[in-house]
Amino acid sequence: MAKTVGIIEIWWKGVQYECVTGSTIKLPGYKNNTQVTGSTVQRYQSFAAGEVKATPVLKKGMKLSAFTADDEGELQVRCDTGQSFVMPDAFILDNPTLSDQGGKAPVTWNAGLFQEIVSW
Repeated sequence: MAKTVGIIEIWWKGVQYECVTGSTIKLPGYKNNTQVTGSTVQRYQSFAAGEVKATPVLKKGMKLSAFTADDEGELQVRCDTGQSFVMPDAFILDNPTLSDQGGKAPVTWNAGLFQEIVSW
């Protein structure tokens, strides 16, 4: 039986953060756009930013300000199936909103570069 992704872990600027279930990653790259011309359809490409959505939990002693939209840094995403993605130019889109139900603080990053590493 093949194993599939069950856990995604993140490192933001070299610090590991535990996240709740539901994290997603979309790699940066070219995407197709539709152009209707008369009664035919054409396509053209444009570049789309990569996107990582994760919900770190804020524990006692941690700073919510670690996730401000002030600057960029390296984001690493690791799957429990061996895939790792390193995004050296990641940045947070907006400051997160902290909830009181377990200290959840959803964060969305965008990036333009990535490297994928697969370990067996």
